[in-house]
Amino acid sequence: MLIMCMGTMKKRIKLEFFDRSGTKHSLSIEGDFTVEKVSRLLEYAEIVAGSNDRPSKPQGYESKMSKLMDVINTQPIERPFDSKQIHRSYQESWGDDFTLGAVSTYLSRLADRGTLERTGSPAHWFYSVKVPPPVPP
Repeated sequence: MLIMCMGTMKKRIKLEFFDRSGTKHSLSIEGDFTVEKVSRLLEYAEIVAGSNDRPSKPQGYESKMSKLMDVINTQPIERPFDSKQIHRSYQESWGDDFTLGAVSTYLSRLADRGTLERTGSPAHWFYSVKVPPPVPP
C-alpha cells in the first residue's frame, strides 16, 4: 500500500508490504524528498519482499537487480568474486550511482534466496553462482 499526503505543510509517503515470510513492513518518509529517495524506498521494498510479481515498467527500463545479475552472469563461473569486484564491474558496465553497500546488500539477498553461494567470513564474503545439480538420466 502506498499512501501519499501532500498538504500545505508536509509531504509524506508511507509504504506497507509483506515479505515472503509474512512479516509486515511499514516505511514512511516525511518532509522534502526527491524522486530518487522514493525510488530507493521502493528498491528496498523490492529487495526485502523478494517479490517476482512486478508491475510493468516502461520500455527500456532495467532495475538495478537485473543490471546486477547481468554483471554477475559475466563473471567466470570457476572463480568466486566479492562485492568490490562486482561494484567495479557494475560501474564500468552501467555507470549508475550504485553504492558498494547497496551491492553488498543485493549480493547477500541473492545468497539468502539461493541464487548465489557465499563463502568466507562476514569481514570478507566471496560469492559464486550456484550451479544446479545435474538431473539424473
